[in-house]
Amino acid sequence: MRSLVTLGLILGLGAAAFASEPISLTYVVGSGYLVRQGDLVVAIDALTAYGVPTATRGVMQSAQPPFDVDLILVTHSDVDHFDAQLVSGNMTANPSAILVGPADVVRTVKAIAPQIDPARCIVVQPGLETLVEQQFIGLFLEVFSFPHPPSGVPENVGYRLTFDGLVLTHPGDIDETRAADDFTRTGWDHIPVDVAVLPLWFFDEAERSVLALTPAARYVPTHGSWSMLPWAYASAREAGVDVICLSRPLQQIWLTEAPGN
Repeated sequence: MRSLVTLGLILGLGAAAFASEPISLTYVVGSGYLVRQGDLVVAIDALTAYGVPTATRGVMQSAQPPFDVDLILVTHSDVDHFDAQLVSGNMTANPSAILVGPADVVRTVKAIAPQIDPARCIVVQPGLETLVEQQFIGLFLEVFSFPHPPSGVPENVGYRLTFDGLVLTHPGDIDETRAADDFTRTGWDHIPVDVAVLPLWFFDEAERSVLALTPAARYVPTHGSWSMLPWAYASAREAGVDVICLSRPLQQIWLTEAPGN
């Protein structure tokens, strides 16, 4: 039976700031996204310099909108998912931002920016049979172990975020050859979600049986170049799934009803 570790983390935001507010998704680059609900902004693998214009990096590092984030989630330390300089710069400019990630991610940020309060740098270490979870004000976070291909290094974790009105998953770089077992082991195969962010190769015809093990109302193909994403969108539609298409940097879409609608 899977056991549970509770992550002792408090995010100091008032419930009135975002309860029942509409939720948006902004695509940054690669596998990086910003999820916003009211005043709460969560970055998932979004603070990376890989393929990001210099001007955008400056906005990231200085924590200017849309990178005025409250919670920085990192799945693993590969350069297309994480940049320690950008994360440490963002946390220095924005003293309310909290980092959550594997041990090597947190260790690197703390080494670069020892002035950051260690309480704001949270290591998550779920085991194969142990998940980590935390209740925030308006946000429930679950963290799962998904070993990185091919050897499990660097450590990769997946996230399931439950907002007020929406559940979103992001597994990071999951091993294509063992994905079916990983989704079954973690229970992702029987817990439907609203939005599932998945590497684009799972939308290939040969991998659609694995796609069925992550039931979602809508899917977001990711982890590919802009030239590859149209193929993933078309392939997803062929599979008969509802796919979210993001076609330009920092494009924002509403996942729940937008203001004024």
